[in-house]
Amino acid sequence: MEQIQGRAQRTKNSILRAAEQIFAAKGMDGARVDEIAEVAGANKRMIYAYYGSKEQLYEAVLAAVYSRLRECETAPVADEDPRRAIRALVHAYFVFLKNNPSYVRMVMWENLYEARHFDEGGLMDVRSPIRQAMRDLLRRGKATGVFRMDVEEEQVLMTLFACTFNYFSNIHTMSRVMKQDLLSEEAMNAREEDVALLLQRYLEP
Repeated sequence: MEQIQGRAQRTKNSILRAAEQIFAAKGMDGARVDEIAEVAGANKRMIYAYYGSKEQLYEAVLAAVYSRLRECETAPVADEDPRRAIRALVHAYFVFLKNNPSYVRMVMWENLYEARHFDEGGLMDVRSPIRQAMRDLLRRGKATGVFRMDVEEEQVLMTLFACTFNYFSNIHTMSRVMKQDLLSEEAMNAREEDVALLLQRYLEP
C-alpha cells in the first residue's frame, strides 16, 4: 500500500513540475494537457484524476510557487535586529528570484489574467504570513527607535516587491537599455546593495 501511495505521489510531483515548466512558458491558455503529460511522463488521464482540470492544475502550480517564496521569507524576518532583517530579506528575495525564474513568469502571467486564478485558488492566505511578519518586524523596529513611527507594512512590502521583482521581470530589456549583463553576479550584487540601502534609509527615523 505504501509503495502504491509513494508511486502516486511521485507521479503527482512529476505532473506538477512539468506543468510549472509549461505554464511558465505559455500561460494557462497556451498550455496543452497533452504536452504536460508528455513532459511529466504520465498518462493524460492521471492529470485529470489528480487535479481535476487544466485550470485547477494551473492553480496548484501557482500555489506551489507562492509557497516556495513564503518559505524563503521566514528566516530573514525573524532576525532580532530589525535593520539586519530588512537587509537579509532583500538578499533572500534576490536569491529566490534568481533561482526561480518560473515564479517570475507565473506571476507575470497571473497579472495578465488579472489575478483571476489567484482569487479562485484562494491564495490570499499564502501571502498573509509575510504581511504579519513585516508588521511584527516594523513594530520591533519602532519600539527600539531604529524605524520611523509612521511607516506601514503595506508600503514597505510594495516597495520591496517592486524593487526586487521588477529587476527580474524586466531583466532582458533593462540589460539592453543599461548596456550590461544584469544577470551577472556583479550587477545583481550592486542592485541588491542599492535596494537594501534604499529601504534602510526610508525606514530610518
